[in-house]
This record gives sequence, C-alpha cells and structure tokens, in this order.
Amino acid sequence: MMLVVKAVVSGLLIALASEMAKRSPLWGSVLVSIPLTSLLTAMWIHIESADLERNAVFLRNVFWAHLPTLTFFILCPIMLRQGINFWVSIFFSLAVTAAVFFAYAAILRHFGIRITE
Repeated sequence: MMLVVKAVVSGLLIALASEMAKRSPLWGSVLVSIPLTSLLTAMWIHIESADLERNAVFLRNVFWAHLPTLTFFILCPIMLRQGINFWVSIFFSLAVTAAVFFAYAAILRHFGIRITE
C-alpha cells in the first residue's frame, strides 16, 4: 500500500511540474530545480524507517551526485539549439553525463569520498 501512496504523490508532483512548465517555462524550471525527488525520497525513508543515519548518507550522496549531472543541463540545450533531434539530444546527453559521473566518482574515490555505495 505504501508503494501506491509513494507512486501517486510522486507522480502528482511530476505532473504538476510538467503542467507548470507548459504554462511558464521559468516557473516550471524553478519548481523542478527544487530537489523534489530528493526531498520526497528522504521523506519516504524517514516515514518507513526513521533511520536518520540512512537519510544522512542518502542526502550526502545526493549532494555529491548532483555536480556531474550539470553536464546534461549544459550539453542538451546546446544540442537542441543546434537543431539536433530531441531524442538524440536527450540520449546522447544522458550517455555523456553517465560517463562524466563514473569519471567523477573515480576522482572522488581517489580523495576518499564514495558515492557509488
């Protein structure tokens, strides 16, 4: 039952963001830039387990994992403005972002920071 509640609440937030982006790209992007997925996940972890350490580790990892995702938000709009097909731009940007993420994780590991646990 909790899975259904999580899916409905999370889905409603995504639908809200999508509808808002249709009406106003600025406000849609502001809503999406708020870490709703991370916030919801932290809330679900707390509701289901009240495990503060698990939440602390999760949120710390989210911080470190966000930096390489900026690659997607830089590359994809450039490709779209160059007239490259939407789906090609999305999937290529995701692939490059994944490669950057794994390189980034290796660099962090070198400094004793692990985000892939």
